[in-house]
Amino acid sequence: MQEVAPPAPPDVSDRAGTPCANCGTITAGNFCSHCGQRLDIQLHSVGHFLRDATEVMTHADARVWRTLLPLLTRPGFLTREYFAGRRARYLQPFRLYLILSVVFFLLSALLGHHREITQAGAEAQRSCANLHTDLPGARWLEPRFILTCKRIMADGGRAFEQTVVHNLGRAMFLFLPLLAGLMKLLYWRPRRYYLEHLLLLIHNHAFVFLLLSIFMVATHWVSSTGWNTLFSLLLFLYLTRYLYRSMTAVYVQAGWLTFLKFLVLGFAYVLCGLIMLLAVTLFSAVAP
Repeated sequence: MQEVAPPAPPDVSDRAGTPCANCGTITAGNFCSHCGQRLDIQLHSVGHFLRDATEVMTHADARVWRTLLPLLTRPGFLTREYFAGRRARYLQPFRLYLILSVVFFLLSALLGHHREITQAGAEAQRSCANLHTDLPGARWLEPRFILTCKRIMADGGRAFEQTVVHNLGRAMFLFLPLLAGLMKLLYWRPRRYYLEHLLLLIHNHAFVFLLLSIFMVATHWVSSTGWNTLFSLLLFLYLTRYLYRSMTAVYVQAGWLTFLKFLVLGFAYVLCGLIMLLAVTLFSAVAP
């Protein structure tokens, strides 16, 4: 008697109109139009699972490289791509910013140079008891300042530095929207959306985190002061050129006008940045 082969499993493409197993939406292809889940009714073997995992990993890897390379070398490109509607091929701006900021602060903690505790440091710790402030209305903060001083002297400032860095990351969520408001004033004609300025700042700060992370890794084992100075100068020049070029690429205005706005924005950035740094340092010193 001739053996009959078992029927092949139905193809996904032949099941248009099948409800998605995840959300119940009627599908019209291989993927759900509502939640994006693949319409796959075949039995899952280990090989099938590994093929799916490889596909997801390689797709994510491609998105990472398609995002990081332009971010590092093409000023304003990702911002223009976002508003042109080409978004799925790149990492989302806010996620990109969060990832690179976490990497930067983590590298700062791992590769940062800390001072060793010395006898002079021990003597300075004892002198913290005599710390006082002449700021009006700030006498009630003296005990907190004294405690923070002793902690700094006890471990060379490691814990305090980590607290400041952690709070700086939080303060950036207030700092960037304020700068975006300033840019909206600078670019009031022709009228632009607030989100355009905010998104450019997010991309540019993600670039700064990426560039500084690369710089820290590249110079960590370089002990020559001359080479470090040269690398720092090149970093500053490339960073300045990149930020200026990002403004010309996104706003497409005359070079002299963009340069003037770049100077105004740079001055405001440094001033507001110093105020933010001072505020964060004081907050880190008095916070419990």
